[in-house]
This record gives sequence, C-alpha cells and structure tokens, in this order.
Amino acid sequence: MNGYVPGALWEDQPPHRVLLYDNASVHNPVADEILTLNGALLLHLPPYSPNLSSIEPTFADYKRNVRDLTYHHPELPDRLTHVLAFASIPLATTQGHYREARRELWRHLPELTGPGRPLQGVLPPLPIELAPPQP
Repeated sequence: MNGYVPGALWEDQPPHRVLLYDNASVHNPVADEILTLNGALLLHLPPYSPNLSSIEPTFADYKRNVRDLTYHHPELPDRLTHVLAFASIPLATTQGHYREARRELWRHLPELTGPGRPLQGVLPPLPIELAPPQP
C-alpha cells in the first residue's frame, strides 16, 4: 500500500493508493465512486475504531486548543480562534499521529481482513515470511 504524496497530481500518485476513512455520514457514494474510478482502494473502518484513524488525535489537539484560546482570550473573533488553534499544532505532531495510525493498522490488519471480518476480501492476500527462530 502506497501513501499519498502531498502536492502531486492525482495521476502522478503512486499505484495502489488506499484511502482509509470512517463511516461518517459526510462521506457520500458519489465521491466513493469517483475515487474508485481513479484507482483508489477505499477501506471503510469498522465502527468505533478511532485508534486506526490518524486524524482523530489531531482533531482532539485542535479542539483542546480552541477551548484554551476561547477561555484565555474571549475577545478573539471566532474565526481567528479556529485558525490559531489549528496553526498551533506542530506538523511533527500530526505526522506522528499518522505514523502511529499506520503502525496500528498494520498490527490489526490480520484480524480485520480474516474470514468473517469487516474487511474480508478487500486486500489481496499478503505474502508472509516467517523468520527462522533465533537461537
């Protein structure tokens, strides 16, 4: 599975792109069809799996920053509060959330894609090599 390359045109993105997203009502079937026609594999997360969604911790940081700014600086306009709250999240923090979600996904992939599981048949079988036992 290849990651998305920010700033690259859709046709220049690596093959086997995967879009992992939750079952929120804002996702619509027309967008799903457009993404699928453009070569993206859509993986819908099972319900109640925030540890597999990399954006959830970033949203939590953002909401905390909005609350803090609103409490300490009630004179700020609402829009400016939201801009400052989002801008105060370091890029490295957001990147760390994505790395952690990727690790969690790989750790849970066998239990999500196995027989009778929520994502059964979505991915082709992955070749697994067992390392010989260490002496």
